Amino acid sequence: MREVGSRVRFEGRAWTVAALTGGQVRLIAENGELAALLLSLLFADEGFEVAAAPAACRVPPLGLLESLPEAVQERALAWELHVREVETGHPGGSGAVGPPRAAYDPEVRTLAQREEAKAAELSAAGMPTSAVTVRRMRARYRDGGVWGLVDQRAARPRSALGRADERVVAALREVLEAGQERSSGTLGRLRVYTERLLAERHGHGAVPLPSPATFNRLVHALADGRGLLGSAR
Repeated sequence: MREVGSRVRFEGRAWTVAALTGGQVRLIAENGELAALLLSLLFADEGFEVAAAPAACRVPPLGLLESLPEAVQERALAWELHVREVETGHPGGSGAVGPPRAAYDPEVRTLAQREEAKAAELSAAGMPTSAVTVRRMRARYRDGGVWGLVDQRAARPRSALGRADERVVAALREVLEAGQERSSGTLGRLRVYTERLLAERHGHGAVPLPSPATFNRLVHALADGRGLLGSAR
């Protein structure tokens, strides 16, 4: 248990590790209660156990976030800062330096109070928000990272094929199914192979490839869940 975000049991209750500093640990209970104690005392508790390591933040397939409208990206990244401040006291996370703003100080404000403060702050800034919404965004960030904060209406996978040149789709599908990238491929090599195949069939430069971000999104739209991408990065 050496990571912020670990889930532990202590004194018969479930807690989340909020901070680890100088041999001390700060724990947050599910009701927002905060506890600070020495690690040695925590480990000595008979009922202490690590329930779960921090959930790994899933990242979107390469290029997907960058392919979204700029306003959608900015909103998701802004929510990331808000969520981090609510959970740790700092927009930059628990590793940030300097004192937190008073409304978000984990030492004096419960998690529920910090959620209320963030909802009030956002509402005052012209973005009507409730504490329930802040709590939901925290859960989405925990489960999916920044991608979990994206407005999914702007990320429908069907758009990846809907705007793509059918000749590019056909060539890329053939390259994927040929298995050339199964063992050590990269998205860059997939792009090169697809471009070569298009040149052979339609003439050099006759069928331009989309931007790298759009191409990568197309790769995942065609390959994900079908075992065609292998270890391509």
